Amino acid sequence: MKRLFIALELSKKQKEEVKILQSHLSEYLDGVRWVKPAGMHLTLKFLGDTEPDKLELVKSAMDQAVSGLKSFEVSYGRGGVFPDPARARVIWLGLKEGEKDVRKLAKNIDQELQEMNFAPEKREFTPHLTIGRIRDKISKAKIEQFIEREKSFVTGNVKIDGVVLFESTLTPQGAIHTPLHKSALEG
Repeated sequence: MKRLFIALELSKKQKEEVKILQSHLSEYLDGVRWVKPAGMHLTLKFLGDTEPDKLELVKSAMDQAVSGLKSFEVSYGRGGVFPDPARARVIWLGLKEGEKDVRKLAKNIDQELQEMNFAPEKREFTPHLTIGRIRDKISKAKIEQFIEREKSFVTGNVKIDGVVLFESTLTPQGAIHTPLHKSALEG
């Protein structure tokens, strides 16, 4: 079995910008395990444990999902938490630019995979970049302070020219993401 997901990659510059933000946030948000820049990506579809013989079906579904779609630009900003400020477990950044295109990509991928007997998403897709996981409870006031203080944060834009299929290998040091396939957008 391979643990798979389909995602958008960040540029090196965007990862550096987010790393600087994480450093700033760590000054007033304690008890957060920050996502390492190497592991940053925007997940479009998590497939989980997948039989190796389904790999070609997944690649085909990805290629079909991006067929006819043009490349576009994204930037990250507008911080938030899941599930809500009172019970925050995940710190994320949303999209400042490119949200409509990212939602369309995720929808296309989900539809193509459904046609190949993969389970559809149960929840509405919320495009986000996970930047930290909260280990120790953080007060609702501190979370609201983060959302308010960092609302002007925005990364530079990057051109999205394709979606990537990753294999995720869990290790004691964290997950290692290995790219297996890229489906290119037009332009």
